[in-house]
Amino acid sequence: MGTKGQQTAQLIKTAARTVFKRDGYLNARMTDIADEAGKSPATLYNYFDNKREILHAMLEDFLSRVLDQGNPDPQGVYTSESLRSAIAVFWRTYTEFLPELVGITHAASVEDEFLQAWMQIREVGVKQIAGRVKVLQRQGLVDPKLDPYVAASALSSMLEHSCYLWLGMDAGGIGRPGSDDEAIDTLTYLWSRALGIE
Repeated sequence: MGTKGQQTAQLIKTAARTVFKRDGYLNARMTDIADEAGKSPATLYNYFDNKREILHAMLEDFLSRVLDQGNPDPQGVYTSESLRSAIAVFWRTYTEFLPELVGITHAASVEDEFLQAWMQIREVGVKQIAGRVKVLQRQGLVDPKLDPYVAASALSSMLEHSCYLWLGMDAGGIGRPGSDDEAIDTLTYLWSRALGIE
């Protein structure tokens, strides 16, 4: 794909983000995305066969960002500062890719291919967290009988679902943090206490 083609593909993904955010992935239509992009439906079909392909392309962009920002040393030691930084990066990245991540959550409930895609993306983070848990186990801070991957999955689930409720669903009601910092600080505190990090 040449430069112009890449620009058009990016324009389509940007338009899809707007439509997914406005209407939800399940309700989005290719014609809506075409209108938002200022392109004919025929132009869209030159790049993507359907909205599933667009969402897949958007998720590849998200995964590339996660890998770019991921810690190069998953066996490194968590400190309270590095833990907060890691949670803050995930929070900011989730915010930036909100339509994609809410979209895959909805799509995964009805389409197995997106459930599998999300599990593959999620596995990247779970493996990184599990590597840190193993280090803490060797240091005697975490029970050595604890399965590091199950623990990592549980911790990741807390972070992911908090982001989904507070950012993706904009859920109100009791327990909603008043700011990004409060959310990040609370999640950091709970993780650090669970992992014995001072």
